Amino acid sequence: MNKIKRIVSIIFVIFIVSIQFGFSQILVPQKGMDAISAEEMLSHVAYLASDEMRGRDTPSPELDQCAKYIANYFRSMGLEYVSSAKDNYQNFSLLKTRLAPEQKFSMTINGVEKTYQIKEDFVPLHLAANRTVTAPVVFAGYGISAPEYKYNDYESIDAKGKIVLAFTSEPQEKDSTSVFNGIKETDHSKLNDKVLNAIDHGAVGFIYVTNPNSRFRRPPNAWPSLMKSAPEDAIPLTLGEKEENKIVAVRIGKQLADDLISASGKTMEEIHQAIDNDLKSRSMDLSGITASITTSLECDSFKTQNVVAFLEGSDPNLKHEIVVIGGHYDHLGARNDTTIYNGADDNASGTAGVMAVAKAFTSMKQRPLRSILFMCFAGEEKGLFGARYYAGTDPLFPIEKTVAMLNMDMIGRNDTSAVSVYGGTRSPDLKTVVMKANEKINLKLDFNDDSRVGGSDHVPFFRKSIPFLFFNTGMHADYHQPTDTVEKINPEKMAQIARIVFASAWQVANMEEKPKLVEIK
Repeated sequence: MNKIKRIVSIIFVIFIVSIQFGFSQILVPQKGMDAISAEEMLSHVAYLASDEMRGRDTPSPELDQCAKYIANYFRSMGLEYVSSAKDNYQNFSLLKTRLAPEQKFSMTINGVEKTYQIKEDFVPLHLAANRTVTAPVVFAGYGISAPEYKYNDYESIDAKGKIVLAFTSEPQEKDSTSVFNGIKETDHSKLNDKVLNAIDHGAVGFIYVTNPNSRFRRPPNAWPSLMKSAPEDAIPLTLGEKEENKIVAVRIGKQLADDLISASGKTMEEIHQAIDNDLKSRSMDLSGITASITTSLECDSFKTQNVVAFLEGSDPNLKHEIVVIGGHYDHLGARNDTTIYNGADDNASGTAGVMAVAKAFTSMKQRPLRSILFMCFAGEEKGLFGARYYAGTDPLFPIEKTVAMLNMDMIGRNDTSAVSVYGGTRSPDLKTVVMKANEKINLKLDFNDDSRVGGSDHVPFFRKSIPFLFFNTGMHADYHQPTDTVEKINPEKMAQIARIVFASAWQVANMEEKPKLVEIK
């Protein structure tokens, strides 16, 4: 028995010494790798993407049923739940909004005040805060910060404490040669991304103006109370964030936009065209202009949940640091009994990946030094709701203690040996980690366009300056179509990606130093 103890001690010392020499020397336990089963992962996908789950819409009874399935699996692996997320569920609210009586927009230009009318000149955005704000207005082009495209509308202005005016869409949106992914929209074009970017730059309000080429006069309006007849589900769901995390936000019509831009001595059309011509920001302070905006919304609340499970680390100090392994388990739902968006690749595959990596970690008696948080997010398809709620509103652990986020979204299709990996340019430490992890797996790692962030659940963590790796096997003709079904999934490819995620997470969880995030200029 003493001889066995000595051998175990020697092995342990070798393991610890290897850590001291850096992550490149950390040995990934083969037992964990072997625990990942392609067949079991496929069975998870088959359940989550079955017709009975009706596309896992957020919120829906079927999504709740999937949450229970995932939570039961986590518990069967012996994983713990976090005390503030009882029974493995982190509950959060979704809101469907309607206009309250009080909505106002006035503007003072060089001491002269002018009042504008709702519907004719402005409409509140569905994600607006309930408050009044009065502040100077600053023009921020398209409202985009995209270092991967060497474009930043905020580089020459100070938006702190101001109301930001920004165009919809993104530069060169109809130019197939545009660095912004040609005529395909990037995530930078999304309203929510623009508002969050304004918040990140300290803005207190946001004014959204349709591009001049649309020949608009009134602002586009989706509020049923301002329509003669309203379409079904006219108002989208929004995340039930704390009021202090929101800003006043409106969309405006041509007259109001012209009044704002006139202070620059140029027209909207001229500025819009100039940006598109050379991809240079034309952001500026609109001197002498102050806006006073009131937005007031009423809402109905709906509940949904992230599914979370916890593996505590073994080191007394490092166990307080967290490695998040995540993927979203929702999809687009069903339109009727015959049109079901099963979402096998998007993202039953990534959810199965999280479950498989959880099994890999729990298959061993040996625990990593840092703690691991496994997360399956709801509402990704609605606007990264679950990840935004965790990272920006209610993290179960101090967000600054999260050292990395590894995300799997669509990992089951296309070339049998290739996977795109995003995040390495933002964190060279993590790029080294995943390349080292791949030495025995031999996937083709595609780091092309690695400076791009990619639009999935790692983004809210990245906004909090957390390094990330995003694993994705690429687009296909079945993306967001009812034809994204289980029989098209490649089980062994899913398993290989789950193995490289496990191997990468194991290294990160045992590195002496946590990975760093670098700024792209």
